Amino acid sequence: MTNYGKLSVQDEGFVFQAPKRGWFWQKSPPPFSAAFAAVGEIVALKLDLITTDEVVFDIWLDDGRSLRLWESVEGFVELDTAFANHLPHYFRDWRGVVIFPAFEENRTVIFHRSLEQVY
Repeated sequence: MTNYGKLSVQDEGFVFQAPKRGWFWQKSPPPFSAAFAAVGEIVALKLDLITTDEVVFDIWLDDGRSLRLWESVEGFVELDTAFANHLPHYFRDWRGVVIFPAFEENRTVIFHRSLEQVY
């Protein structure tokens, strides 16, 4: 089984621990942590990996940092639920827009802090 990293959802935010990659890492890279209040935008999209598709979240924070999280990451579903519970106007029904139709990227803004309401 491939290690894509691990997400852990906390009361006020989340932490992503990337896996150790390649011979050049002596240890795992430092964790990426963010508060829900610091999330500025989330874009969901689907990547065509030829034999399979993979949904990803591109997340931008107010401090300029960004992160791409793949649905294969342990804790992805829990993070989606936490976003829905903590972010006002989060587009909860993004799956129907992003997953279908097949063979399309279907890039969709599912949260943007500066907008009154995305959907």
